[in-house]
Amino acid sequence: MRPFVPAGTGGAIAVYPSSNTELVADIDGYFAPPGRVDCRCNPTVPCRVIDTRKIGNGLPFSGTLSPPVDAVDSVCAIPTTAQAYAFNATVVPVGSLGYLTLWPDSEGQPVVSTLNAIDGAISSNMSIVPNVNGKIDAYAAG
Repeated sequence: MRPFVPAGTGGAIAVYPSSNTELVADIDGYFAPPGRVDCRCNPTVPCRVIDTRKIGNGLPFSGTLSPPVDAVDSVCAIPTTAQAYAFNATVVPVGSLGYLTLWPDSEGQPVVSTLNAIDGAISSNMSIVPNVNGKIDAYAAG
């Protein structure tokens, strides 16, 4: 799966499933036109910010994750000046999981999903989440 899809004429994109499917497409942001200097990606060494299988009581979480994911004070040492984080979110559901949503801490929960895993399969998806205070909220439905 391509994490970024360039827009075609008039902003259109094409989707071609290989079998019958339901489609949900959420737009989480965009890249600035060429020539702008305020939209730059700074790659980092891959680093796991959180693994809920290894914290707390070891049980899967449902609802809102508490406390939020702390990117700045994690072992990843992301700078406080980061304007957004590029995440690869992976779920390892126990049974079916409706969806997972990530969003900036201290903002309202969006009505879009970061990934869907209704079939109960291990699923991952790339997401870019703006930085407000160095923390990211997560919600798991199911």
